[in-house]
Amino acid sequence: MRSILILAAFFSTHAITGQERFVSSDFNDFYDWYHRQSQVAQLYEDQAQLFTFAGNTEVHAGPCRTSETITRLPAGYGVRNIAYDDYYLPEDEIDGYGDIWYHVSGKDPRGQAFTGYIWGGQIAKGWRSVDLGKDGQPEFIMLGISSKKRQAPAEINAEIRIARRGQVVYQVTVPGLCVFEDCASSPLLRAVETPQGFTIIEASTMTVGCWAGIEKSFFYWDGANLQRVYHAEYTTNKEFANESFVFNNSSSGTQLCRYSHEGENYSPVWECKEIGTDNSRASVAVEMTGAGMAR
Repeated sequence: MRSILILAAFFSTHAITGQERFVSSDFNDFYDWYHRQSQVAQLYEDQAQLFTFAGNTEVHAGPCRTSETITRLPAGYGVRNIAYDDYYLPEDEIDGYGDIWYHVSGKDPRGQAFTGYIWGGQIAKGWRSVDLGKDGQPEFIMLGISSKKRQAPAEINAEIRIARRGQVVYQVTVPGLCVFEDCASSPLLRAVETPQGFTIIEASTMTVGCWAGIEKSFFYWDGANLQRVYHAEYTTNKEFANESFVFNNSSSGTQLCRYSHEGENYSPVWECKEIGTDNSRASVAVEMTGAGMAR
């Protein structure tokens, strides 16, 4: 249902111009590309596979948090969506975030079949298997609603989580990114392999209606943490973060990298320079302090 409404709104809205490095001049092409990459359609399609966003996710007998808990599921656990018709989307506000109750079915870890309801904050809005450690054992990365309670209307956060064997082993906040149902946005999580040899995780949203918004954030995995290295609202050309980061490569040495521009297939292009001497390493430390404006 969401996809149909967004599509209709898009074609009734004039294209929004912006700096060429932020938004392609062919906005229609970007829209089509974005929704091919995004997994948002699966959030509403019947029998699409969805994944739990948290450990110990509760499955309720009805679309209400006071209803009976019939089972609990680990993080990154697959369930099947039971789609609603166009006139019924039970919604609830929990911790300040308004989202729908997903009607789902599946088998729990003990092999017992179930049919029940999971609140949208416990369902991933995007997911990818990504071999961050380059060791042949992919991590399961998910994008979803922040675990931080929302204290004010302007306080909006998303989270990227990494799950292994049903446990969330790492999570990081994506400040300002609106992925819950009330935002009426299309979330996107993807992994971008760069020519330099490192992996960038993109967490983005696209909103189309009486106004259009494209917000993108990029995170670099440094081996232990996801570092937010670029974040901007592309249609307004407003940057929230633009940070240099150090990438260690066995063949090309240590490099200092920074966001440059948007390239083909709407992927970020990174400008990297090799770091050699102790003096250059010191200058790198100076350059990295105070870079960007965090939100």
